[in-house]
Amino acid sequence: CFIFLIFYLVTIYSDYTGYPFPTAPPVDPFAKIRVDDCGKTKGCFRYGKPGCNADTCDYFLSYRRIGADVEFELSADTDGWVAVGFSSDKKMGGDDVMACVHDDNGRVRIQHFYNVGQWAKEIQRNPARDEEGVFENNRVTCRFKRPVYVPREETIVDLHLSWYYLFAWGPAIQG
Repeated sequence: CFIFLIFYLVTIYSDYTGYPFPTAPPVDPFAKIRVDDCGKTKGCFRYGKPGCNADTCDYFLSYRRIGADVEFELSADTDGWVAVGFSSDKKMGGDDVMACVHDDNGRVRIQHFYNVGQWAKEIQRNPARDEEGVFENNRVTCRFKRPVYVPREETIVDLHLSWYYLFAWGPAIQG
């Protein structure tokens, strides 16, 4: 009876010229980071040649408040990862870090880390949302939001408080 049912359904749609199920809308390509908004609607940090932009700086970070969130945009000249950390003392150790990682499958994933001394430990609780990223022209670029206010927790900082930024990027290394 089960085999007959499958055969019957296939027969019903075999002469159908359209697709019987709704399709998802096409995915928009990654929207370019707008540096024209730096100093106006968002803050930016650039490292590289004077006048560089998100596509040409060695490292680029932008941030802006959107309601209860902060939107971050990161880009770096690397095939591995680009990150921003939040530190209370300008040094590595005890820091909340958000990283955009170019993985073995060619995707860019947003990961959450906590620096324990000089080592970054991945934290499963990731506050990022609305994540998107791309790897093009040997650059890792990403965009994500995270809440300004979070419940008091050691590994996730409240962004409404004052923090030192840590800027980092580099190659992907297994292990």
